[in-house]
Amino acid sequence: MLPELDLPTVLILHKLSFVVAGLCFIYVRSQSRESVGLGLLAIGFFLVAMASILVGVGFFLPGREYLFAMAGMFAGLVGYAVFWLGMCRISRQRKGNREWLVLTLPVVVCLVLIATGLYDSPHSRTIAFQTTAASLLFASALTVRADNVTEPLPVRKPLAVSIIIAAVLTLLVAVGVAFPLTAINIARNAFFASIICHFAIAFFVMALVKERTEERLRGLVGLDVLTGVPNRHSFSSRLPETVRYGDAIVMIDIDHFKRINDNFGHLAGDEILARVARELFTRIRPVDSFARFGGEEFILYQPDIGKDEAVAFAGTLQNVVSSITHRMDDQTVVATLSMGIAVCDEKTSTAMSLIKKADMALYASKASGRDRLTLYRAEDFVDGQVQQRSNYT
Repeated sequence: MLPELDLPTVLILHKLSFVVAGLCFIYVRSQSRESVGLGLLAIGFFLVAMASILVGVGFFLPGREYLFAMAGMFAGLVGYAVFWLGMCRISRQRKGNREWLVLTLPVVVCLVLIATGLYDSPHSRTIAFQTTAASLLFASALTVRADNVTEPLPVRKPLAVSIIIAAVLTLLVAVGVAFPLTAINIARNAFFASIICHFAIAFFVMALVKERTEERLRGLVGLDVLTGVPNRHSFSSRLPETVRYGDAIVMIDIDHFKRINDNFGHLAGDEILARVARELFTRIRPVDSFARFGGEEFILYQPDIGKDEAVAFAGTLQNVVSSITHRMDDQTVVATLSMGIAVCDEKTSTAMSLIKKADMALYASKASGRDRLTLYRAEDFVDGQVQQRSNYT
């Protein structure tokens, strides 16, 4: 059976756990510099470890133990405040100037202890320190969970739970100090258990950075590099295999795009292509799916929109794009769009069938002069050939 650890040994291990966790944060920061807040987390843990060192030094300097105890307490509270600040930033990935106001909390707590004369009491200092630290830990856990709404990541839950457990253990230390006769082993056991929590927090923070990076990479895989809009692969993954009555597919093509490339160069063509893509993408409905289909061609899927609304919406997109003037070599260039629309008029159909119909309608728009849209109607097409014009301009 392993011998029971004494409190001084536990406190040394407790202190080292902060140092090791802080080093983990520094390492991750060196590998992922875009992650905001890792440096603050490391500083926070190092300050808490430093607090313990200062208190220990005070024991060897008679007459100055209170000074070192207050210095250690202040450093520790600043460490927990900085930890909360770092957790806010690593969770939200943005900086907030007002968050720094949390650093006034350690000042207030220390001033209250000095003003009331309680700074002379080790028990009072410890209880004030542990309860304030626990409050900051609870606030950190709340931040991690609350931000799950805007950035749902699986690791947020275990990270928040680890911080909450650390907060509860911190409170138990205060209980052990407040009631030493009835809870003689609580403080020691709480310190020991919190060592595991510190390693767990470091582990789950590293996992948070990893999951966020993977999520960002998945997003980039689904984007077209040139235009920044979803690519064909991303569109295919969102498009249902079976479409329903009223669903629409719109095929979109920039007119005479080769002529733009030939006259002004491919860089100018790329600029126009990207601008048109952004304009189209920003105007679709939240339920719609849009992508660059290839070359200067785009595709739009609109569930449950209906024939009339689909035509009206496509016409609006045409007007928006044609109203944009592009300056190329001191010349004004206006891009226009040809469109083909296919709306499901059956109870169900396949998405591929609807895409083929929209593509035939697009071909009809281009064949009949471009800068127009064509609504697919079965009677207008026989064996894929246009029998009569069906335009909406």
